[in-house]
Formats: sequence, C-alpha cells, structure tokens
Amino acid sequence: MGAPKINRSDIDEAKLRQADAVELRRAGATYAQIGDALGVNRKTAWNYVQAALAERARETAPDRDALIGEQIAILDTVLEGLLPKAAKGETRAAEVVLKALDRHARLFGLDAPVRIKAELTDERIARVMQLAEEIAEVGQ
Repeated sequence: MGAPKINRSDIDEAKLRQADAVELRRAGATYAQIGDALGVNRKTAWNYVQAALAERARETAPDRDALIGEQIAILDTVLEGLLPKAAKGETRAAEVVLKALDRHARLFGLDAPVRIKAELTDERIARVMQLAEEIAEVGQ
C-alpha cells in the first residue's frame, strides 16, 4: 500500500481559492462574506486566507533574511565610520549613531516590550466623557 496520489489539479484549485480568499479579504470582505463568495463556510474561508499568508511568508523568508543582512552590514559601516566622530563630541555624528543603534536593536529584537499599568477610575472615565462632550460641541 503506497502513499495516496495527489491530484495536481486539486492543488492548483486550492491555490486559486486561497488567492481569491486573500483578494476578497484585502478588499475588506469578512470571512463570512468570503465563504459565501467561494461556497464554503466561514472557518474554511479563514483557513484559505491563513494558508495563503503562511505560504507567502515561507516564500519571502529568504529574501527577508537577505534584506536584514544587508541592513545590518550598512548599519555596521555607518557605526564604524561615525562612532569615532561621535566619541569626539560631534553632535550630528552622535545623533546618527544613536539612530543606527536604535535600528540595529529593532532588527535584532533587543528592545524589551514596555509594560504599562493603566487603571480606569470613575474620575478618569468622567473626564473622558467630559472631553468627548466638548469635542462633540466643537464639531456642531
């Protein structure tokens, strides 16, 4: 007993349906609307879109990695050239170095997420409501 044979036309049809689902989603259609248009349920429409996006991500990963590598090389060159000037106190060089370091940190995911503790109090809610009323009055 061998592996089941895969029909190439089934694969092509699935790719077409996934592409149609993505285009409908980009046009603003809900998953229910996509499902109606393609003759499937909402969950299948969602699966089509997710499968197409995952495939695109797999296809573009090597290009993405190459672009990140190029950006890192450029940033390293900028840092190598401007770091001595920044260390001597040249303001503009220091600004560029800081921007390059910031970009470098973002590329490598070095920045830790910031956690904010926000509490809604009755006083804050009342103030938001008051501001909303003031904005509404200005708009009239």
